[in-house]
Amino acid sequence: METKEILDDIVVYIEENIGGRLTVGELAAEVYISPAQLQRLFRMEFQMTVAEYVRVCKLKKALALLYETDRKVCDIAYDVGFEHESSFIRSFKREFGVTPHEARKHSGN
Repeated sequence: METKEILDDIVVYIEENIGGRLTVGELAAEVYISPAQLQRLFRMEFQMTVAEYVRVCKLKKALALLYETDRKVCDIAYDVGFEHESSFIRSFKREFGVTPHEARKHSGN
């Protein structure tokens, strides 16, 4: 498998399983490479670790849900794989510069 194909497969797997607890070991097993090799490929391609990439994907999905639905923030946090609403809110604010409530207010929902 070539690097692009490996990364494409991993990105699709992450998107399809965004609400779960995704580990580097699980992701590496999906494409039959070592966790260390997967980390190297991610750093080269995305300039971030696998865990950082997964977190960003979860937060982007949460942002879309905030804009598209009127679901509670705690439910959205759970849907995208955060166990605690407080850690979700901290991560969201770190990534986007606003809280989930502020983001929703600015979206018009």
